[in-house]
Amino acid sequence: MAAESEDRLEALIEDLLRINAIKFGSFKLKSGVDSPIYFDLRVIVSYPKILGLVADLLWSRAQSEGISLDCICGVPYTALPFATVVSVKYGVPMVMRRKEAKDYGTKRMVEGSWLPGSDCLLFEDVVTTGSSVLETVEVLKTAGLEVKNTIVLLNREQGGSENLASRGIQLYSVLSVYKVLDVLLSKNKIDLNMAERVRGFLNGTTPDSSLLTTPITTKIKKRLRYSERRDIASHKAVKRLLSIMEKKKTNLALSADLTTTDKLIKLVDEVGPHVCLVKTHVDIMSDFSYDGTGLRLKELAKKHNFMIMEDRKFSDIGNTCKLQYTSPLYSLSDWSDLVTCHGIAGPGTVNALSDVIPEGSGCVLVAEMSSRACLTSSEYKESVLRIARDFDNVIGLICQRKLSEREDILYMTPGVNIDKEGDRLGQQYHSPEEVIIRKESDIIIVGRGIYESADPVASAIQYKNRSYSAYTESITIPEH
Repeated sequence: MAAESEDRLEALIEDLLRINAIKFGSFKLKSGVDSPIYFDLRVIVSYPKILGLVADLLWSRAQSEGISLDCICGVPYTALPFATVVSVKYGVPMVMRRKEAKDYGTKRMVEGSWLPGSDCLLFEDVVTTGSSVLETVEVLKTAGLEVKNTIVLLNREQGGSENLASRGIQLYSVLSVYKVLDVLLSKNKIDLNMAERVRGFLNGTTPDSSLLTTPITTKIKKRLRYSERRDIASHKAVKRLLSIMEKKKTNLALSADLTTTDKLIKLVDEVGPHVCLVKTHVDIMSDFSYDGTGLRLKELAKKHNFMIMEDRKFSDIGNTCKLQYTSPLYSLSDWSDLVTCHGIAGPGTVNALSDVIPEGSGCVLVAEMSSRACLTSSEYKESVLRIARDFDNVIGLICQRKLSEREDILYMTPGVNIDKEGDRLGQQYHSPEEVIIRKESDIIIVGRGIYESADPVASAIQYKNRSYSAYTESITIPEH
């Protein structure tokens, strides 16, 4: 069944390219930015078979997510035919939003029949920032309808999901732009240079592309101070880490990816005074031992007042993760405060770890990664956010930007480097200011920018000062 669904998606992508609904080249967008990719899904209305397939896939997405609804609505104009076909084909009541009110008759902005408080599912063709969805949501709410979910045919992965989530609206997509690129590349419909050009544009690593990834807001909101966040938080680990950040004036985490104990301990002892968190990968070490490595790290954490996060990235079934966490080989519970987990195995991983992780310790979920073309889609991020909401032992997220309005968890961003844009293995880098101010993350995670430096301590101080200054700037932004 999964293979059949995948075949339909690939067929749709090829069809969209064939009918010029997807175009590659150089296109001036509404924002004034030149984009190497353009989506004109309005032409779908002239192709009945493709329109029918789009309707099937949108409805299938709604069903697979178990979305409850009383009616549906298409964001005008392109998604109106999508909603109409779904309504007729699957017998779902539909309402229609007008772009402008009539100056005669009922003068209504929403046409159709519904009861106050009815749950309306929105359909959209393309989402970039989510502004068109939000406009329609406001009109529907004014008419007495509730909107909690939106399904989009194609997500450009440029902040729309996060912007809508911040307004309490979950976005689900049939296709992502990265999926489109992967399929067209695999079928030799585009070349690697074009695919990389588009990915760079979407990721903000080409000129002007950052204009499209900045979240839209009605006003700039002043950031809460660490002390205010600490008062809101309920988990001891969050309170402790925020207290360390405030006391030491640092929001820098060291990713200590070294392979021998002596090098690791030396680096951590030198850099420890300037970080709030040390992230380890003990499974890459050739000589790890509980006494020689784990306990020595714990002693340094006490000496320099930082926390330890073992980047284990648990991703197996619950029972296996329990055994991995409690294995005497690493004895993680005795020296690490936090452990990372993928969401790929579902909530069972976090649920199982909650049975064995000591009080005051917690899980950090990997919602996004900093590698190029990673598979952390919007659907994956939505699932991770649900797990984070459901389990009290989740204290934070590894992510590329703040993914929700929650202030009781921490947002940690890897891939920060002042001097480089990326590496040949797909790593992409961002500046401390971009991560802290524009992407609203809490902690920058720096590895090679520190431990490969000629002077790791000086580099750590530079990262600490720049990232903490960015935080200071963000808490003094005047509201307007």
